[in-house]
Amino acid sequence: MDLFDPSGHLTDRALLALVRSEELDELDRLEMAEHLAYCDRCLQRYTVLLTDAPLLTPARSCQESLWRRLRVRTLRLLTSRYATAAAAVALALTVLWGSSGVSLPQREPVLPEIPQRLQHWPERWNDSLDGALSRFNGMFDDLGGASRPAQGGNT
Repeated sequence: MDLFDPSGHLTDRALLALVRSEELDELDRLEMAEHLAYCDRCLQRYTVLLTDAPLLTPARSCQESLWRRLRVRTLRLLTSRYATAAAAVALALTVLWGSSGVSLPQREPVLPEIPQRLQHWPERWNDSLDGALSRFNGMFDDLGGASRPAQGGNT
């Protein structure tokens, strides 16, 4: 049986064989399925042929059970969101209001001499920087003296 016509579309006979579930080779079914996947014209012709076939009706409708499940899920989702937010707000307010009358004990400093040391640190820092700067300048002075030619040498 020829599956495709000269223009590359499925033949009416091939589409009817597919609708009637006739015995077709596995390769032929695969080629037809692939063609129907991208060819809108053949897919529309196949759909028209299928509408003539009787449609199956389900034994029982699942509409009510689906709506019931959707309502239950929505209720659970909203409840869990608002319950979590309400618990967080209640905890925050409890901590805030519960700690309003609490005062922390005042501790004495562990090392009372630290403030006196801190009062004199700028002078000590300044002395240290002056000493380091004078040593640094002295190092460059020593280098400068070694690079100068000797005064009053042999002429």
